[in-house]
Amino acid sequence: MNVNFTQDTGLALTPDFYSSIVRHGSELITVLSWEGIYQYASDSISTILGFDREELLGTDVMHHMHPDDLATVREELYKLTYGGVKQIALSPFRYRAKNGDWHWLSCVATNMLDNPHVQGIVTNSRDVTSNMEALQHKKESQAYYKALFFNNPDLVATLNLNGQIEACNEAVITLTGYSRKDDANRHFTDYVLQEYLPVAYGAFEKALQGESCTFEICINTLEGYKRHLTATLVPVILEGRVRALQCLAKDTTSEKEAHMLVQTQAQKLHNILESMTEGFFALDSDWRYSFGNKVFAKFLNRNLEDLMQRHIWEEYPWLLDTLFYQKCSEVAATRKPVVFDETMCDMKVTLRFSLNPFEGGILVSFVDITEQIAAQEELRKLSLVASKTTNGVIITNNDARIEWVNEAFTKVTGYTLEEIKGHRPSEFLASPDTDPNEIIWIREQLTKGIPMRKEQRGYKKNGDLIWSDITISPISNDKGEVIKHVYIHTDITERKLDQEQLLKATEHLYLQNQDLQQFNYIVSHNLRAPVANLVGLSTMLQKLEPNGPRFELGLQNLEKSARRLDDVISDLNKILAVRAANVDEARELVRVPEVAAEVIQSLQHLLDQAGGSIQLDLSDEDMLWASRAYVYSILHNLITNAIKYKSGLRELLIELTSVRDKYGLRLQVRDNGSGMDLNVVRPRLFQLYRRFHAGPEGKGIGLYLVKMQVGAIGGKIEVDSQPEAGTIFTIQFDQAAYGQQGIHN
Repeated sequence: MNVNFTQDTGLALTPDFYSSIVRHGSELITVLSWEGIYQYASDSISTILGFDREELLGTDVMHHMHPDDLATVREELYKLTYGGVKQIALSPFRYRAKNGDWHWLSCVATNMLDNPHVQGIVTNSRDVTSNMEALQHKKESQAYYKALFFNNPDLVATLNLNGQIEACNEAVITLTGYSRKDDANRHFTDYVLQEYLPVAYGAFEKALQGESCTFEICINTLEGYKRHLTATLVPVILEGRVRALQCLAKDTTSEKEAHMLVQTQAQKLHNILESMTEGFFALDSDWRYSFGNKVFAKFLNRNLEDLMQRHIWEEYPWLLDTLFYQKCSEVAATRKPVVFDETMCDMKVTLRFSLNPFEGGILVSFVDITEQIAAQEELRKLSLVASKTTNGVIITNNDARIEWVNEAFTKVTGYTLEEIKGHRPSEFLASPDTDPNEIIWIREQLTKGIPMRKEQRGYKKNGDLIWSDITISPISNDKGEVIKHVYIHTDITERKLDQEQLLKATEHLYLQNQDLQQFNYIVSHNLRAPVANLVGLSTMLQKLEPNGPRFELGLQNLEKSARRLDDVISDLNKILAVRAANVDEARELVRVPEVAAEVIQSLQHLLDQAGGSIQLDLSDEDMLWASRAYVYSILHNLITNAIKYKSGLRELLIELTSVRDKYGLRLQVRDNGSGMDLNVVRPRLFQLYRRFHAGPEGKGIGLYLVKMQVGAIGGKIEVDSQPEAGTIFTIQFDQAAYGQQGIHN
């Protein structure tokens, strides 16, 4: 036997010494073959796992391991046996003890297969079950903490003892809009609105004393929105001392706003009930007052609080003999609402009651209609008188809405009381072109109780024009409040039409007189020159030799003067033809596109010579009730002028367009020609024998005829022009100018 001694102690290191340490040590020592079969196990196997050594020898180590750990252990042992690794610390694994319990083992395996004394894999294992269970408990605690802190849908934050935020969950970031970097070390009161700071500080002080507390605050988000929170501060106590504070908060903004909305709506309802002109009270199922407004209390001359919970029939026993008592009993039995009037003789008033059932009893509203009944009687008498008058009569309430009209009004306008009751007179008596501001002013005067009289233009139900002389008189009650208005409606259509005809005739005579003055001046001026030339030449020819050269020249001049005189007379005939023509008799349905096409065709050769073009933007619906010859002449003259006075700087372009709207038809003739300086020529633009271009020859009669013909068929013409920028002639045909035919669609 070999015996070794330690240098310091002199202990004999015999095989028995080593055997005792191995057999009785706290670690489990085993030797496995390369296949994993137990070849040796120390005695500690029974202490740790409960097995006898003989029970394990010859068994496969993998047979005792937890199925979930096998793959990891096999992979690590493979590295030991085939990977060239001499020693490896295996990951902790579970090993089934003899009693069936699973034990966590920590194992170091050493490859000693090539050692002739061992020829196996030596394992040194320790039972680490308590450590692993503690680790697992820690993981579970961390998972619970994570779930409660980081994954909590409510706001969770950790505060240090100074009130600074040390950590917060994602809900805090989402709600406030601040990042974790923004929140780091910020004091929690930085978020709290000023008026909630005392509450927040009070709760913080309590938590520092180890007392949990719940409170309500309001904070500001990064975007400036207010959010209401219900917060709880919980002290974190370790070893008897508060180490930190945990804050849990729930966003109650929606609930708070909903509660505030309910309160607001309740207050509004209360205000509405208090502002009602009707008396209002509620009776519960035991016939006791449960609610009432101020009007109700004032009507009874009682204190509202004193009336609550009092029995109505005991408080006012005389009501038992009234219709009100019968109707209340009826509503309580049938649960159907009723409305009725009753004169309370004891109170000398007539009331209109409205009874409505609800889940807890009956709602009663009433209004004093004593004055209304009296007013209706007065109205009945007034209506009796008004119905006999030949003038139209309208009676309106204080809101200017019609309550009654007499037969004379219906006969004149065609409107019956059933058709217009509840409407305002302006809704059908005023014409569409009545100034809205005038109607507003009239209503203001009526509200003030100021009587007034005015003439108004409108239309009957059948569309006929009607002029009315309207006198409006207010009717006031004893308090001076306007409660009704009486309209006296007199038909003055015939007189107004006569006045309009007289005005039109006067205006026509005035304009005709002006035209005649200009016409007479032009006629005398333009006829005088050629006539004087004719007289002078005739006298001169009598004194000359018939066959001489001067005689021949005189004859030529005589012919020219005669032709000029003929031209003047021809122009005068055209003008007189327009004046004398009966345009109304010559009116027909004129399709503007057709007439325009005819004009363009007749002037096409002039357009080709000028190198110009015409663009049409007309609709097939562009129609006029007018003289076709006049429409043709108007377009012909305007397009001819555009061709004559084209610009030498660009190709001629003429545009003929139309615009139709509710006011009528508007035609435009636009060119890009040489244009005119309107500041110079406007006063003389449409006068006879006025020319404004030194270029092509012209008489100066075209525009004069255009204006006469446009006026004759009820239109107006305007011009806009600038030198070398072209000219625009705009002709407006108003629908009203054509009688009932108007502009046909």
